[in-house]
Amino acid sequence: MTPTSQPSLPELDLEHAVRELEQLGASLTTSYRALEARAQRVEQELAVANRELARKVAELDEVKAGLEAVLAALPTGVLVRDAEGHIVRANAAALAVLGRDEESVLGASTTEFDGKVDEWTEHESLRSDGSRRVVASRRSIVGRDLRQGGEFAGTVEILDDRTRVVELSERLHTLDKLAAMGDMACGIAHELRNPMMAVKGFAELLAPRLPEGSDERRWAGLIAEGSAEADSILTSMMSLASPEKLTLDSVDAQELARAALRLARLDAERDGPARHQLTSSVDCPNFAGDRIKLRQALRNLLANAMQAQPQGGAVHLSIERAGDEVVARVQDAGPGIPRELARRVFEPFFTTRAEGTGLGLALVQRIAVLHGGRVELSSLSSPLGGAEVRLHIPFRN
Repeated sequence: MTPTSQPSLPELDLEHAVRELEQLGASLTTSYRALEARAQRVEQELAVANRELARKVAELDEVKAGLEAVLAALPTGVLVRDAEGHIVRANAAALAVLGRDEESVLGASTTEFDGKVDEWTEHESLRSDGSRRVVASRRSIVGRDLRQGGEFAGTVEILDDRTRVVELSERLHTLDKLAAMGDMACGIAHELRNPMMAVKGFAELLAPRLPEGSDERRWAGLIAEGSAEADSILTSMMSLASPEKLTLDSVDAQELARAALRLARLDAERDGPARHQLTSSVDCPNFAGDRIKLRQALRNLLANAMQAQPQGGAVHLSIERAGDEVVARVQDAGPGIPRELARRVFEPFFTTRAEGTGLGLALVQRIAVLHGGRVELSSLSSPLGGAEVRLHIPFRN
């Protein structure tokens, strides 16, 4: 038997290395397949996550578009500020309240109507045309609960234009006063008018029988004059209180202005020589209205303007058509009306003159309301330097 030859040491090392490589290759193949399977699972999970994320993004875009539409349609102004206090969003209503464009608002840190956090603040200002504007504002904090150490993200401010509400509230208050005065006026008229007319009649009968130039005759004249004035006050009160109806016909604005000026001049002449310069301008076609009541209203406005200038001065009456309204303006060169009294001048019995009754402007307002209009006092001085009162009534053919 031929003895078996033994492998050499190098041959053994090579064989061992080959086996090691085979095992390593098998292990790498197994690991690769495991990684490939895991990559496929991760890829599938990412695809699901991406689809969910895309769905959520689409939902957020839809919600954002809806919120933008709501914000744009809100009649209340909304200002959004960032953490530094700069305005980053302003809806159309806010821009209208501020009277500014978006470019000038964005980036600003303050406005004329800055409000307090969680508290309504009311601001009053004047528009460029002199009319009053009332705006209420309030801020709310945006972000996590700051009491728990949350992050401050900014604020949202609400701007609520309450001008119309305030004006309607004041008008309702005045109408309530007029209604209450109606009951009082009826009682006063029944109780006092007949005795006052009797006093006036007897005084007029007595005066001619007294010696010319005597104190007694002068006193009788003063009694008759005072009785006539009292009767005039009662008549004004009844005009304010009674549920009158309009007698509408075609009104010539030129003739209306001339008649009102003529009556105002006659009123002024009773108090002495003419000291006022009364002028007028008219740019208005014929319109439907109660000629008698409108003439009385303008007469009262002119008288009020002259009484504001006891030493004389300029008074101007203008009547014009402005859109769907007829606007009559009475301007004077007097001292004007203090702002703190402007809201009360149309209240019945409110007057700043010792000899005044406080019924003239109240009657003007009554006539304006009967026509479906309004009367207002300009917050700015008139071109003549004094007050300007405007009577607005709807334009009807």
